[in-house]
Amino acid sequence: MLLSERAWRHRLYLLYLLLRSNVYFKDYAKRIEAMVREDPLAMSERHLQELVNYAKGHSPYYAELLSDGADFHSLPVLTKDIMRERFDDIRTLPESPTAYRNSSGGSTGRPATFVQDAHYASWSNATQGYYFREMLGVEMDTVKNLWLWGSERDSLQLKDRGFRGKAANFLTNKVFLNTFDVDEKTWLEYIEVIRRYRPHYIAGYAGSLYEIARVARRHNVRMYKPEFVYSSAETLRDFMRAEVEEQFGTKVYDYYGSREVGAIAGECAQGNRHIFVMNNIVEIFDDSDCPVDDGTEGKLVITCLHNYSFPMIRYEIGDVGAMGTQPCKCGSKLPHLSSLSGRITDHFVLKGGKLVHGEFATHLFYFRDWVDQFQVDQLDFDRLRIRVVRRGAVNDDDVAEINHSLRVVMGSDCRVEWDFVESIEKSAQGKFVFTRCLIPADAPGGSSNPA
Repeated sequence: MLLSERAWRHRLYLLYLLLRSNVYFKDYAKRIEAMVREDPLAMSERHLQELVNYAKGHSPYYAELLSDGADFHSLPVLTKDIMRERFDDIRTLPESPTAYRNSSGGSTGRPATFVQDAHYASWSNATQGYYFREMLGVEMDTVKNLWLWGSERDSLQLKDRGFRGKAANFLTNKVFLNTFDVDEKTWLEYIEVIRRYRPHYIAGYAGSLYEIARVARRHNVRMYKPEFVYSSAETLRDFMRAEVEEQFGTKVYDYYGSREVGAIAGECAQGNRHIFVMNNIVEIFDDSDCPVDDGTEGKLVITCLHNYSFPMIRYEIGDVGAMGTQPCKCGSKLPHLSSLSGRITDHFVLKGGKLVHGEFATHLFYFRDWVDQFQVDQLDFDRLRIRVVRRGAVNDDDVAEINHSLRVVMGSDCRVEWDFVESIEKSAQGKFVFTRCLIPADAPGGSSNPA
């Protein structure tokens, strides 16, 4: 059967897109490979200096900060509040013809708007490609891949991408499944889609991967085993990793990136998250915005090396982590994070500003079979609220044990309130947050409170 003229035009357009994207992508991929092969840290410093010089000459905000001989190391931390207040001063002119606006997810408060462009996107995408090629052993778009995605905004964009979007998915062997708001029946249907499609790898929100794994366990359904699972977009907690790896029967690799700065770090086979210094510089500061020693946890401050439209230099991204102290056994030249413990607002805070890892609270719910879902909110320095979706009768001994453990860390006078609910909502970005600090930033006694 002969193809219609319209069908031929579509196929030729698909071929054009493929050739154009391959040539463009390979150019950036070669630059990244050269950086890593030669001296990634030295090359990163060179890109940093070029960015700082450009920002000084084209951004009123940085021209002001970099006057009188100031340099990168004297620049203050860039916060979302500053980005909102000084948006027009931070952006550079003349504007790139490929510039577009984007915004943060707003999981730590109000979203912040910023500008990006094709140069930034190409570096970030090529960095992600490097991660797949060099650490996961596969070209990310040349094998069948399936994404369990969860953002309402992303889901709407995927629906509205039209022919070009469908063409891009076809060319990159992608299948997207929207996990923003799904029920048990839909999860089971997705499991069948995975079984039929047989992807080389499965990618998705950590929470979405965890939920589909739990559904498989509840229904005693055997999951299709891909070569690996790629987790991103939210904190992959230990209990989530264990469940996903058990149900899928393969290793989970955790990828760390953000809307604001793109590719930041990716996990290797040794379990370390290597920092992509070809795309971002990562620093770790204490609450006074001073650098901490390697191995010490603090807030992550990111400098995006290739966004010349809206320089993000020393951007406080809102996450907590520590720099590795020893070279990784995988042999990579890239430095790595020894820990990445999630957003600052996933942690609890004591009077005076000391952080208590949210992971501590999540560990208390391990192996509690009567707990289907949970969320622990800090409402005040001495008040916690635990919301639980039950699966069966409440175990009073478990409740007493959890209360005691929380008071050991939060203080003996800490009030722990339990609220048994029918469901727990996800964030506007489709993410499930297990722990939240809801104390206002200006609360008395919490000068370092990060909420």
